[in-house]
Amino acid sequence: MTQFAMQSLWQAVYDKLASDNNLMSTISGILDPAPEGQKLPYITIGDGSATDWSAKDFKGQEHLIDIHIWSGHKGGSEVRKLSDQVATLLSGQNLNLDGHELVGLNFFFYENFFDGDGQVNHGILRFRGRTIQIL
Repeated sequence: MTQFAMQSLWQAVYDKLASDNNLMSTISGILDPAPEGQKLPYITIGDGSATDWSAKDFKGQEHLIDIHIWSGHKGGSEVRKLSDQVATLLSGQNLNLDGHELVGLNFFFYENFFDGDGQVNHGILRFRGRTIQIL
């Protein structure tokens, strides 16, 4: 049994996104990390963070996990479209975790901006997940 659910949650998020043929047909991959020169658009899943969310009768964690969308499109429309696809696939989903139960996964934050050189549009979606350790 694992103490932290982060790796299991990360894997479940990856599996959910990678299993969607529509999403996968529009991106070059879900990568960790993306190699230099990777064809755009693509997605990376950030490491995230976890805090204690325990109560008297359960051991729990609250997670923040970031999904990064990278696009070479001149405007923000491609990032916004992909962000909407990702949010639809993940929000409110009951994903299977190893040793933990996911009791909520919800959209929390979105930001879209150009990276330093102005050539790559970068979108960040943040989700909040709450897990309970199965004892």
